[in-house]
Amino acid sequence: MPPITITRAQPAEATTLQQIAIAAKSHWGYPSHLIEAWAATPIITAAAIERDVVFVARSETTLIGWGRLLVEQTPAVLEDLWVTPAWIGYGVGRLLLRYAIAICRERGSTQIELDADPNALGFYLRMGGVVIGERISEWNRPVPRVRFNV
Repeated sequence: MPPITITRAQPAEATTLQQIAIAAKSHWGYPSHLIEAWAATPIITAAAIERDVVFVARSETTLIGWGRLLVEQTPAVLEDLWVTPAWIGYGVGRLLLRYAIAICRERGSTQIELDADPNALGFYLRMGGVVIGERISEWNRPVPRVRFNV
């Protein structure tokens, strides 16, 4: 397997990043009408890539995952973390999460929180996250709120 690198995203990559998010969400078998409605929203935009801390995982020249970190608030929020389905289970999510934690440490943040898709909760718990509550998602279902102390 070629090495995986993590770098900052470029605004021109917004469409590819959106496609990765849609493929990743679809991987979990959600109803197509929910995926289609969500896919019609601006999941990630060039402006968000310029404004937020958005980072990508690459295998050679292929984008295989990405994350978005909001560090201008306390605690920092991991707004997105998506991995291309073919790469799930190969450590891409772990690399992206570790990158987000390193950015928080560099900027003096001591915690990251996120709303975890229930299908990804096991991953976040294995990585050291702790469930601190839940909220009702845009799909009207409870999702766990997870915190990492960094």
